[in-house]
Amino acid sequence: MSIVFVTTDSGEELMSVVIDTPESAPYLKSGNKVNVLFKETEVAVSSQKELNISLENRIAGIITHIEVGVLLSRLMLETKIGEVIAIISTMSVGQMGLVEKMNVMIMVKLNEIILAP
Repeated sequence: MSIVFVTTDSGEELMSVVIDTPESAPYLKSGNKVNVLFKETEVAVSSQKELNISLENRIAGIITHIEVGVLLSRLMLETKIGEVIAIISTMSVGQMGLVEKMNVMIMVKLNEIILAP
């Protein structure tokens, strides 16, 4: 098991924990393109840029749309890596004062990042 660094086409660097090796999964060899995946429920959102928190992958974004539900809300965000969707509690949306066109920081723990060929 190891921590790997992936640079996206936009230049953002993301970290992931990988169990496989380049020998067992050839797509993991340095220089190969991989798809970076994570669940929308694994995306944390902050209105503050600088946080002392153990979420390693941080990307600036802008909220483009919010669908408010009874318990959960769906946020569409534009980032340097493309559109990201975050599902967070509706209570958090209200408490944080999240609105469309707001600048936020999205964060994903490194063990929630999946690398695929």
